Amino acid sequence: MLSQSEAPRRAELTARAAELARPKLPLAMRALGAAASPLAGRLWEFDPEELKRKACAKTELADFGDDAPLDEPLEVLCRSLRTETRLSTSGRFVMYNQLLGSLVNRLRLRDLEVHRPEIFEAAVPSPLFVTGTPRTGTTFVQKLLWQDSGWRSLLLWEASHPLPAGDLTARQPDPDPRIASSRNEVRLTSKILPEQASIHGSVADEPEEENPLLAIGHCSSMYENIALVPGYREWYTQADHTAGYRQFRQVLRYLQWSRPGAERWALKAPGHLEMMGPLQSAFPDATVVRTHRDPVTSVISFANMVTYGARVYFDRPDPHLVGRYAADFVERLLRAAVRDHDPDDGRVVDIRFRDLITDPLGEMKRVYEAADRELDSGTERAMREYAESESRRGGRNRYAAEDFALDLPALRERFGFYYDHFDVAAEHR
Repeated sequence: MLSQSEAPRRAELTARAAELARPKLPLAMRALGAAASPLAGRLWEFDPEELKRKACAKTELADFGDDAPLDEPLEVLCRSLRTETRLSTSGRFVMYNQLLGSLVNRLRLRDLEVHRPEIFEAAVPSPLFVTGTPRTGTTFVQKLLWQDSGWRSLLLWEASHPLPAGDLTARQPDPDPRIASSRNEVRLTSKILPEQASIHGSVADEPEEENPLLAIGHCSSMYENIALVPGYREWYTQADHTAGYRQFRQVLRYLQWSRPGAERWALKAPGHLEMMGPLQSAFPDATVVRTHRDPVTSVISFANMVTYGARVYFDRPDPHLVGRYAADFVERLLRAAVRDHDPDDGRVVDIRFRDLITDPLGEMKRVYEAADRELDSGTERAMREYAESESRRGGRNRYAAEDFALDLPALRERFGFYYDHFDVAAEHR
């Protein structure tokens, strides 16, 4: 996966780790990869200036705006992808188009800001952000909130395609063609990643994380979660992302103007956990819900999710390398949560996973009180039905700590600072 990292030998891998390290991809994907491999470096070159030129040519625009950072993070990311990773042919193609798409969105959004500034003068009133490390109940909270039509969720098709083709001010067809595009993408993903639905299911017209929108201003951990990219990760963790969150707010302003709906957003992304300062600077009246659970569970689950998804980007994902990265990432988020914890801040609601599972409605009432919203009987009923359906669904994990060369006692000791601070119980695995 990384140029300077030696992959573990087959004898060092568990059965699950070996399965993750040597993924079986669809025949068509393997054939296309083999055919395009000799040209991949020239077709999809990670050169920041070339990427910007191509984005300008696609849009016939040239102004990227100068609020959120662009040149430095794009240069660092491209260098990291070129020199630190061993992307597969498909990985180069997908990553290249993700970067190009983000640049295209930024150009088009900036052009609209110049020509229709009134769109971006509207408030983004009292949004709610759900955050927490993986497997701590963030998606469960997000879907509970989705049962209330008084909240506006970011749907997968909007997250994937925030700007429509053509005139951004024109009325869009009903149904919006981006929905069909997103459904096709979900179907393709399910063929490449058949386990994805049980790890983190995606439905085109259901809520999704806002990472692609945050990535426009380089204030998302999305790229490091996809490709690790050590150099970019170092830049990301040291940068001030206040301007990036202002860029994110601009995207939300456009979305609520182009598709009017409920006044208040209910959004979710794990990365907000370490970005409380930038988030609250851009959204001073926001309510933040932070979920808490044994971080060992987060690390192992996150390592499985990243390693499994890495088959899109790498021929030979390294479960042991990802295990180390997952532990570092989760610790980074949790140390930020401890750093930013203010028990007197009524805008932040801390929810423990055990309480969320045993009494979801009770925890949601706490959220609604903090958000100054009334939880009506119809929404309560819908939330209860959703919670009951989730409790029946269940599932079985196919992974364990040893698949990622993780030592459970060492992890528990490593996260001692967090267990004590937030009174989180260790789970027996």
